[in-house]
Amino acid sequence: MKIATLFASHNAETIALAALLEGGMRAEDFRSIGALICALRQEAFDAVVLEDTHDDLPNWLAMLQLHSTSHLPKIVVGTGSCSGLARALHHGAHDYALLDDGAADFVARVRAHVQLRRRAASETQLKVDEYLLDACSLVLRKGGREISLTAREFALAWTLFVNQGRVVTVDTLSARVWGRSSEVCKRTIEQHIYKLRRKLRPDRASGPRIQAVYGVGYRLELERQAAAAAVAPV
Repeated sequence: MKIATLFASHNAETIALAALLEGGMRAEDFRSIGALICALRQEAFDAVVLEDTHDDLPNWLAMLQLHSTSHLPKIVVGTGSCSGLARALHHGAHDYALLDDGAADFVARVRAHVQLRRRAASETQLKVDEYLLDACSLVLRKGGREISLTAREFALAWTLFVNQGRVVTVDTLSARVWGRSSEVCKRTIEQHIYKLRRKLRPDRASGPRIQAVYGVGYRLELERQAAAAAVAPV
């Protein structure tokens, strides 16, 4: 785990960095909120730890929110006063830890938030081979290429990618994309499949291929699977 930290006092910084290191985490300390935000744009961090300072903390949290880092867990450490706790949570902190309660509690809180974030991400993202489906943005990514999908197209793509290489029946697609298994016209599914095909293979030369299996359903094949099938002996 890689943690970005920002402290105003040397004593709290020393205690927190030692605790994170002892807990098996890699901590990188920054001297200003500007330097921290710049690093967050260029590097991948798992969480941010900030010291509770009466004057600086609200501004730090506001700047982190404005610069699109709201997805990162932000844990504030301080004395635990009621006003400090309320201020931190009001301005967007995810948790508040007391270093006085011991390093183990502080590290456990950081680890719990990182694991919770990873679990949430895994429930909204699907990675198959070199492809990544992101349910939050309705986007399919491969390397630097992004394909924006409609909600129906995304649901179709997710179902086909989950079962890549296997035939998905028309009834299954109907139930999982439209929520009903027998009332959706096959023509409607065909139209959505056609649009998804064009987005996945705009030049018809590369990209995932959706094959129709007559009378049954559809199967998605990745480039390597399609290439293997093309050269396989008959």
